[in-house]
Amino acid sequence: MPLSTPSSFTLSLSFRSVEHDEPIAFKVDGARFEGGSRSLKFAIDTKYKVIIETKPHVEFHHLHIGGSDLAITVEGISSGKYGADWNTTGITPTKRGARENIGLNLQGPGGVLRTKLQCKFYKKEDSHASWGHKMNGLQCRKYLTRGRKC
Repeated sequence: MPLSTPSSFTLSLSFRSVEHDEPIAFKVDGARFEGGSRSLKFAIDTKYKVIIETKPHVEFHHLHIGGSDLAITVEGISSGKYGADWNTTGITPTKRGARENIGLNLQGPGGVLRTKLQCKFYKKEDSHASWGHKMNGLQCRKYLTRGRKC
């Protein structure tokens, strides 16, 4: 039986390199780009563990990031914690001085949550991908409207 979906909840999102088991880095960009003041840094041709946690529990079944539909796993019954693996193979490195706003969509019985993440993609061998502050997680308050964009 599906749980009832709260109208608002806290969403925590984190990414970890599977190969090195460490959080991704981010870069503080100030107001240079329209997508935000910080950019998440990813290496191409790399697998990342995506961890999503909601409080209170919100049920999700589908995750789509940057053009990829990901298999989502429940990390614990009624915990509100989900995991997925995201492989950046096939993504082109971001040009110098540019950023990309990639889509993140979560879908469940209560509706669809859509947001954008400001990112920079580096070649796998470029050490800039791991330089900077480590992102332990993003946390935000979300409002879910049945079938509509948040």
